[in-house]
Amino acid sequence: MILCKSSTKERNESFDPIDFEQLIDSTINKPARYMGNELGVLSRDWNLAEVHWSLIYPEIYEIGASNLGHIILYSILNKVPRQLCDRAYLPGKDLAEALRKKSQPLFAVESRRPLLAFEILGFSLGYELGATNILEILSLSEIPLYASQRGDLPINEALAPPLIFAGGPTATSNPEPFAAFFDFFALGDGEELLPEIGLIIAESKKRKLTRSKLLLELSEIPGVYVPTLYKVQNNRKSNLNSSSIHKRVLRRVATPLPQYSMGLVPNIETIHDRLTIEIRRGCTRGCRFCQPGMLTRPARDVEPEEVIKSVEIGMKKTGYSDFSLLSL
Repeated sequence: MILCKSSTKERNESFDPIDFEQLIDSTINKPARYMGNELGVLSRDWNLAEVHWSLIYPEIYEIGASNLGHIILYSILNKVPRQLCDRAYLPGKDLAEALRKKSQPLFAVESRRPLLAFEILGFSLGYELGATNILEILSLSEIPLYASQRGDLPINEALAPPLIFAGGPTATSNPEPFAAFFDFFALGDGEELLPEIGLIIAESKKRKLTRSKLLLELSEIPGVYVPTLYKVQNNRKSNLNSSSIHKRVLRRVATPLPQYSMGLVPNIETIHDRLTIEIRRGCTRGCRFCQPGMLTRPARDVEPEEVIKSVEIGMKKTGYSDFSLLSL
């Protein structure tokens, strides 16, 4: 693991950007997957940010960069003062082999800094089989796989691994199969939840809270589930008798914000190579067999005028020639 020798040195002083030209050479397929600097990316000063996020979609770039939820949360976090959000994706097999061969940890595409440099890494867990890709990313990032192996240092110290959390439909529906690998889960919609988490982390860095104390404070946010603060009893999980811990963690519900749907235009063709505008979240049918229909209740419609405005602005801003309207 490439870490600073002094545990008291600040994290953001300990990790320089990778040598991109040396790593991404002619043997790497589709190098634009890892270049960053897409249309819509705004330059941000790493040293001025109080909290450094990396949102990670555990699939290759063509899938992750066109995921609407990924784009929306990325855009929202970068609007929060003193917070910086970068992105990372599952590398292709060729780059994964090169990273291991050269003992180079996986990096975020914009800052090109190792994922170890960030205080918090957020994974989108959209379906169960994506969990193994998350483990591969953690391994390539030289981050301990299990939450119990990440110690109890304040997260702004160089030797402390980042906080690792997951959100998305699978994390919301049943986080327990994956609980050992994550410090916490963000349940439900993240538009309001993630900025609240960022504010707590910024404050914890000033106070130099240990990892366990920070997680205890995060658990007070509605929608945050910290598995280590609960115990299994009679085949059910209950909290550890702390009045500050929610006995039942409820998922968060937010209003769709289509104006954040136009944050990035990838450099290469992606799966959804068009502007996507969300017009409804949730479903009015309520079919009992449908996981998204049950997890995204209640149904929330975007005002038609807001949809039209977002399409008009988005087409000009992105240069796309096509758009699609998204709903269940």
